[in-house]
Amino acid sequence: MQKIRMGFIGAGANSRGHGKRLLARGDVEIVALAEPSAESVRRFHEAVLPEGPALKVYDDFRKLLDAETLDAVLISSPHTLHFEQIMACLDAGLHVLAEKPLVSNAAQTQQVAAKARAGKRHVVVAYQRRFQAPYRYMKKFVRDPAFGRLHMLSVLQTQAWWSGKATNWRHDPRLSGGGQLNDSASHVVDVINWLVPEPVTEVSAMIENRGAAVDIDSVVCFRTAGGTLGSLTVLGSAQHRGMCEDWTLSGNAGRSLFLRTDGAPTIVRATTQFQQELQEVADFGDCAASDPDNHFIDVIRGKTENESPPENFLPTIRFTQACWQSAAEGGKPVRLEN
Repeated sequence: MQKIRMGFIGAGANSRGHGKRLLARGDVEIVALAEPSAESVRRFHEAVLPEGPALKVYDDFRKLLDAETLDAVLISSPHTLHFEQIMACLDAGLHVLAEKPLVSNAAQTQQVAAKARAGKRHVVVAYQRRFQAPYRYMKKFVRDPAFGRLHMLSVLQTQAWWSGKATNWRHDPRLSGGGQLNDSASHVVDVINWLVPEPVTEVSAMIENRGAAVDIDSVVCFRTAGGTLGSLTVLGSAQHRGMCEDWTLSGNAGRSLFLRTDGAPTIVRATTQFQQELQEVADFGDCAASDPDNHFIDVIRGKTENESPPENFLPTIRFTQACWQSAAEGGKPVRLEN
């Protein structure tokens, strides 16, 4: 089988993870990097190709596209650079695996989707929760008729994303396009839109920047077209290491689901008004686990349909932008375009 030749735009920590997973398949070759930081290139080689040959390195992605014969590109660069890079890769006839957030606004998302369709190229947004078994199980559980209609959804994400001393590009709106809502919490917003059967139609948000130039902590209330009420709490100023994520979903047929980052989902099934049966899920059945990297290559090879196309990013960026607008207007509800 002929290997898929890939170029990497960006060689930071996220790229290193992608590189390891892609090379582990055996049918992918990383040809070159576009990365201005010599230290990032060194760390990439150390983590991904410790015994391999030195990759060609370009200080500008345009030079990589001009010089190399490629099939696909991974883009893991500062967020506001994605749009130009994705469009240039599509113009070059390449498939694209893009880190989240895909681009910076709804108009750019629509342009990417249209160009990908016109050129018959695949663009996959690297939202890994879509491919992880607990989240796939959660979506299946909510869509089961035995769950009934989703009445309420509540999600909490906490992370020490902002320490008051952080100075990396994620805290510069010119490069990040936004704060925690547009970064780690983008995964959560994506799952909300992927999970809930009806689109979100209204949001109301209160946001604190904690002295930063971007959003750090957010509390968001939302409503869907089907009447589901939801809340999203994002604590970017957490004082603990690591990330915690908690989901609570309640239906109108006496069933609920709790997903915690420190364990398997727990189903609560009401038996009477005052009794309940707790069941921890150890087997996710046919909700097979994967990741965006393996999915991307399988999509290119025609083995599966794209489960994270650019069109799916539209609800996420619209939700995020509506949150920013609502917060700027003192929490005033904002209607979403769907």
